Amino acid sequence: MVAAAAAGGLDPMDARRIAEEAGGDLDDQVTDLGRSRFDAMVERRRAGEPLQYVLGSWGFRSLDLLVDRRVLIPRPETEWVVEVALGLLPDDGEVVVLDLGTGSGAIGLSIAAERWPRARVVLTDTSPDAVAVARANLAGIGRAGTTVEIHEGSWWDAVPASHRGSLDLVVSNPPYVAPSDPLPPEVADWEPGAALIPGPTGLEAFVEILGAAAGWLRPGGWIVCEIGETQGVDVVALAIAGGLVDVEVRPDLTGRDRMVVARRADQPDGAHAVRA
Repeated sequence: MVAAAAAGGLDPMDARRIAEEAGGDLDDQVTDLGRSRFDAMVERRRAGEPLQYVLGSWGFRSLDLLVDRRVLIPRPETEWVVEVALGLLPDDGEVVVLDLGTGSGAIGLSIAAERWPRARVVLTDTSPDAVAVARANLAGIGRAGTTVEIHEGSWWDAVPASHRGSLDLVVSNPPYVAPSDPLPPEVADWEPGAALIPGPTGLEAFVEILGAAAGWLRPGGWIVCEIGETQGVDVVALAIAGGLVDVEVRPDLTGRDRMVVARRADQPDGAHAVRA
């Protein structure tokens, strides 16, 4: 089964993953239903659909997440964003964390699972479809899900007013692709455009997020935003304009600029130290 799919042009590793998901083994000992499912999934992959959508789930840090065309595919770069964000949290005491524009829930649910029970986590998204996927993934993280709340709405409008000025950490992987940016067909043709492109410049979501973040963070609280590798200077400027301090661009594991980290000043006159 796997060999036949590979002989037909499918990547052998993709064929193995599809066979495992379809319920067969790798020795062609499969039921008719399993073979039918395998064949349908192979055809979807050959048509260009991303493997993650074909399988219906994908690993992200310690989680196995439902993913389909309603949400972006969780990526290794974002796993490192979570790693950096976790490093900003204190080792003890309770914290309140916001995942702004959660999509599949990958960022916020990972933080909830890895810092249970000390992290209360709020997930938001403007897309009803994304909220539905995040809720499905919330159901899959067990007892850590008891510390998570999900709200639908646009950026800060979705966050309950009770959290204003009290958030220890905000993490966001917002849309940041400009319409002129080249994208591989697997991304451009299959992943949700609204989760990729926020407007003409690719910076529109950062304007919304960083312009109001200081009012939602507690004094000394942190914000981490995933960015495109060429956007560091512009996003740093937006963070400073929003009154944030200790603004810093950090790379991913490949050395590319991947996130902007900043915090609300401990005091109103905190210095705007900038590092790159």
